[in-house]
Amino acid sequence: MQLFARGTPVFQHAKVCGYASRVAGSLRFAWQRDSKLCAVGWLVSTRHNAQDAFALPKQAPTHVLRRREGLEMYTHAGKNWGIVTNAKGEVEPTDLEVVPTLEERELVSKLRGEANKENGQWQHVLSSYSGSNPVVLTAAMHAALKKRHYEEGFQIYKKLTHMTLPSYTIAMKLLGKLGKVDEVERLWTQLIELDLVGQPQAGGRIDAAADNGDIQAAGRVLDYMKGKGIEANVLHFSSAINACANAKDQSRAEAAQGFFDQMLAAGMKPNIVTYCSLLRAFQQEPRQRLLDLLVHMKDQHVKPDSVFAESFLFIFLRQPGKGAWTTVDVIASDLRKRPLADLQVAKEFIEELRDDARPRVRLTRSCEAIDVALRRVQEEAQRLMGQRG
Repeated sequence: MQLFARGTPVFQHAKVCGYASRVAGSLRFAWQRDSKLCAVGWLVSTRHNAQDAFALPKQAPTHVLRRREGLEMYTHAGKNWGIVTNAKGEVEPTDLEVVPTLEERELVSKLRGEANKENGQWQHVLSSYSGSNPVVLTAAMHAALKKRHYEEGFQIYKKLTHMTLPSYTIAMKLLGKLGKVDEVERLWTQLIELDLVGQPQAGGRIDAAADNGDIQAAGRVLDYMKGKGIEANVLHFSSAINACANAKDQSRAEAAQGFFDQMLAAGMKPNIVTYCSLLRAFQQEPRQRLLDLLVHMKDQHVKPDSVFAESFLFIFLRQPGKGAWTTVDVIASDLRKRPLADLQVAKEFIEELRDDARPRVRLTRSCEAIDVALRRVQEEAQRLMGQRG
């Protein structure tokens, strides 16, 4: 079932100026952790084009905004079973779990702590370690991934003398960030041959596909999971939709719709990260499809956050190009070319986010600038109509 079919709008554009009263709801996430190493999960916002496209006074990056709002997502990387290369050069699993020493466990704990700090110095913590335990090195890779020190993480990856399941999960995510798709596929193929693919490893592979806009690879992993009876969750499907958002393929909107429909058919509840990626996949679609997306969010009781709000305004109001909207004056100049009905929709969208009757969304500086430009253009239009009247 296609929820956002072009020919069957949920409501007519002429009536959307009053849509804001329908858009409400909230969503809370429970992030899972355990005593084993956790790998940083997919975050749609790390690839948000809207943030890079706005050059007003500096604001926090979208991944920081996500963290402040409790929306940074994690998945378990898997248990630390060892995977080694035997005398014949073949990769094979061992039946023992790799156990770090007490000192190494303390080091892993420190690495996690530094990774969670905004200005954490995980490199300083690792500098005192000269061993090769994959649990420690994987924790360092995780820290590098979370702090966006991808090249440093890759150098640690190359030091691994043998792997664990978390090593595979995090390595695929890290390599995906660097665009090393052949190495990602090599690791994924090893896991398949060893029959060691679980939810975390599949998630790592889809994340790598998402970072490179590889819709086909994301779809193949989901098909593999289904064939093996591995249950996919909202993170897997959201990441697959993110692959569509990052793709250059002209059919990316329909591919994203397909993944989204599969989610719903499986009884999963989309979250704000899902909708952020779906919005970006729809950025070249007619405005009505974007408005239908807002209605669906309301029906699912998912409230827009600051990152979604910023992206929606950029996409709905059609920012003409990356870096184009640098000042309020420039924004206003472009908005004068937009239909007044579209400007009213954007205005009501912002007002809804500021509604005192429900938890308010902290608007980014980008949104605040758009709001100022909207008010300016609408006031000009009202004065002009008054003069003509």
